[in-house]
Amino acid sequence: MISDNEKNLPEESTVAAAATPTDTAATDGTSSDGTASEGIEYDVKLSRKERFLFSLGDFNAGSVGLVVAVYIAFLAANGVSAALAGIVIMVGKIWGAVTDPLIGTLSDNHRGKYGRRRPFIVVGGIMIFFTFVALFLPLYALNSIGFKVFIYLTGYLMFSTVISLVGVPYQAMSVEITANHSERNKINTLRTIISFLSSLLSAGIPILLTESLNDGNISVGTFSAVMIFAFGLLYAAPTIISATYGKERLPVPKQKNKFSFKEFLKPLKQKSFLRLVIIYVFVLTCADVVGANIIYMADFGLNTDFSAFYILAVMMVAFAAMIPIHGKLMEKKSKAALFRLGIPFYVGGVVLLCFFPPALPDYLLFAVAVIIGIGLSGCQLMPSFMFPDIKDLCELKTGEQNAGVYSGVMTFIQKIITAVAIGLSGIILEATGFISPETDAAGIVEKAIQPASAVLGLRLVVMIPIVVLITVAFFVSLGIKISPERSNLVTKLLKLKREDKLDALTIEEAAEYEKIKDECF
Repeated sequence: MISDNEKNLPEESTVAAAATPTDTAATDGTSSDGTASEGIEYDVKLSRKERFLFSLGDFNAGSVGLVVAVYIAFLAANGVSAALAGIVIMVGKIWGAVTDPLIGTLSDNHRGKYGRRRPFIVVGGIMIFFTFVALFLPLYALNSIGFKVFIYLTGYLMFSTVISLVGVPYQAMSVEITANHSERNKINTLRTIISFLSSLLSAGIPILLTESLNDGNISVGTFSAVMIFAFGLLYAAPTIISATYGKERLPVPKQKNKFSFKEFLKPLKQKSFLRLVIIYVFVLTCADVVGANIIYMADFGLNTDFSAFYILAVMMVAFAAMIPIHGKLMEKKSKAALFRLGIPFYVGGVVLLCFFPPALPDYLLFAVAVIIGIGLSGCQLMPSFMFPDIKDLCELKTGEQNAGVYSGVMTFIQKIITAVAIGLSGIILEATGFISPETDAAGIVEKAIQPASAVLGLRLVVMIPIVVLITVAFFVSLGIKISPERSNLVTKLLKLKREDKLDALTIEEAAEYEKIKDECF
């Protein structure tokens, strides 16, 4: 969870976005799980149990998708306009961007019996439920719009903080659980499957519930209770389990870090990492913009006789069917190439969906959903799969083992861009004449009929970011020169470098090392 970071202004008055080594002793020579660093075999094969239980941490990724998918509609049902709802999400996500690098650096610096990352994940897992209480309070009966916005904004700020508390250390821990390239691919594949199941559950059921809410079949109070007591508790348990059973194996640096805006910018000087950040940010921004508007898009933009859930389900099944295929291909093919392979399907499918000819039968939308799902799989899987490989490249160049900072930088930039995009989407919807629903005293919503201008606005808000940003990401990915063979060599180089034995390289390996420096550093 590349997730789901901080920025710095004047010294000490704001959160710094990265860390710089200090002379303070960082550790007593122990690894992050409390055992001695010396002699630890970190290039290990994991048991199936540990792979599975650690990967459960990605179930929490669904919470972000759930909130993004339903929150504009939920706030509208509680009397908050689309523009104000977009602003609430924007401010909350910007705050999440601030907390991500902060949590990343704090977890990099933490030394303790239970490791660097796991304490943060456990505390965040416990807090998830309480954030859902604040997010989904039913306030439709209150007259003060300002007070409603204050409560919901506070809830979103809490939610963003908890997502940082869980997501950044978890993403960093995915690098540190093993240095074995093949094992990392297995973990990432399993994480993707769990994330997919969570996304299907977290988007599917809430979409059905939101449609029932907008159709007046359930009350706002009932909707809130399901969100708080079902989903709030559902996300907490797997998060805590993943931190309990996952182990941090890579040696812990002996230096701690201090906050520094200069150091925040430092990872972006690594050209391979910068390219990955651009790809990651653009892909997730598109996903969040679509997610924030999917319910209204299906309800008003497509105007079908069936629920948006069925289109989403078909899309996700096609997505899931590609996961094992990508898992096999990653062992032989470049992940950047697999990313590019999915783009024509993804972009073309979205254009077809947004301007689906009304004369055609609705069931053809399912064929479009399959096309999107196939393309989306490569686009969304590969950036996260590339992160451990790119981070190893950066460590090989800099000698710094601070995955938390790199993870924090990625999510910082992604959340800033996504925040602005979602905020603008809410403002654009209102500007195009979108009409918010009315809610009566019993909490029953009366759906509004949207003008043609609002329907066009919905379609363009979904389509334009994908066409523009994903096309840019295609060309940026051409500069990422990392293959499975290179990843394995980088793992070997890191081990030899830590042991000060780089002179043990063969002539061929030394030559390839020089090529890596030229093309990737």
